[in-house]
Amino acid sequence: MSIAGIIYARFDPQAGPKIVHQIPEGLVSTTPETEPDALLSFSTISRFLIPRQSLCGNLLSLIPPPLKAEGSQCVIVSHPVCIESQTYARNQFIFNFAFVLSQPDVIDVPSYRSVIVKLAHLMRSLEEQTRFLSDDPSEPGTGKVYSLCETLMEDLNNYAECMIPIDDVNTLNVKLFPTLPNPAPVKAWHVPLFAVRIESLMDHNWDLTMQRIIPFINGVNSVKKIAILADADLGLTRKCVRHLLYYGCVLLLDIFSFNAIYAPTAEFTGMIATDLEMQAECARYVNTAFEPARLENLTTGTDVTGSFKASSIAATNTAITDNDFWPLTARGDVADGVSIVQLYACLRQGLTVREWFLQNSNMLANIDIRRFVTFGIIKGFLYRVHRYAVQTNFSEAGNKSHQTHTASEMHNFSSATSTSTSKSTKRRIRLPLVSFLDGTHSFDEMCTYFEISENELLERLNDRRLGEVVVLCR
Repeated sequence: MSIAGIIYARFDPQAGPKIVHQIPEGLVSTTPETEPDALLSFSTISRFLIPRQSLCGNLLSLIPPPLKAEGSQCVIVSHPVCIESQTYARNQFIFNFAFVLSQPDVIDVPSYRSVIVKLAHLMRSLEEQTRFLSDDPSEPGTGKVYSLCETLMEDLNNYAECMIPIDDVNTLNVKLFPTLPNPAPVKAWHVPLFAVRIESLMDHNWDLTMQRIIPFINGVNSVKKIAILADADLGLTRKCVRHLLYYGCVLLLDIFSFNAIYAPTAEFTGMIATDLEMQAECARYVNTAFEPARLENLTTGTDVTGSFKASSIAATNTAITDNDFWPLTARGDVADGVSIVQLYACLRQGLTVREWFLQNSNMLANIDIRRFVTFGIIKGFLYRVHRYAVQTNFSEAGNKSHQTHTASEMHNFSSATSTSTSKSTKRRIRLPLVSFLDGTHSFDEMCTYFEISENELLERLNDRRLGEVVVLCR
């Protein structure tokens, strides 16, 4: 039970800060003698429940000291409200609904803040319309406000949502949503891969750009290529992918290339190297024998951490045994779990996927290379070794050439903004290659930006006008 109690307090013109209702009864000790079941002391939290006017209208959180030495810690979240009007004594009415949350180090405290704010705004509106709170004559522990707080606490603890009718017009409708971390930035060269069955979530009310790009998200196309294929704006495409990433609908991969380099991480030994179930899962996912019957995406169940279940394989007329999942080598032997671990272990720094494939072509005869690499990246026991270019010296001729090229770029940019936005013009207004040679831009980024292959990029890097360029792997 996350909500240990709810407190409704208000400022009384004669008595000062006063607790009107508390659920459960005895939650806050209001007397010098500590009550048996009390978690909090009113003298400790009174200035927080009814703060000075400058703090009203703000979301407040407080972790008070436990009332008893052996008592558990809790956090109080509230949003005090001050309504100024000449109809009230002292020309103002201050009230506060506070949630007492147990185990603040375990529960998702931020998810309750939106509920607190919505409750405070609703009560303010009701008070301004009908004096719902100030004219309530109910004794502590009774009345409509007490019943509202009681039902709210019970429903949120049991169902994480509630819909409580207050009168013929107003209803308190709230739901607890988990607080998710901000997603990583989405770049044009990232490759999104679905982690859920997106078709089961979509409907005609979805964003139009989202509907246009979804058919092209397949774990192969980069964000920029998706935008081109869908005829969508790149900025909007990136926002849509980031939205999917926030809710755990996609994973971000690197552009797959046979010139890429991959290597095992430190978690390799504790994961697939010793996990027999993961080895079998990998075999089911990468075996090309099941390609016609397998879904294109990882869609049979995924959590937000990126781990996924094995892809569903449609059985034909005969039952598939465990051994049928293992791919076959070119010689007809079974590539079992040991073989799969050996294949991953052979990946290392300085060895491209093409070279690795040529060395292990026999065992890889019936294995989808892209899926094989993707499986390791998603599980976390494989990482991509990126390549970066660094300009170590700059010849005088190269410097003059760069200055001339930059001036040309500026001229083309000014003319392009007033004349044409064709594809050839867009190519002319791009930044020169030398701007990417500081060791912070990967080959994937440069290839995507200039729309060229890695071989073409390497040819440009060998241009004498650039001076000496060193390629680093990290």
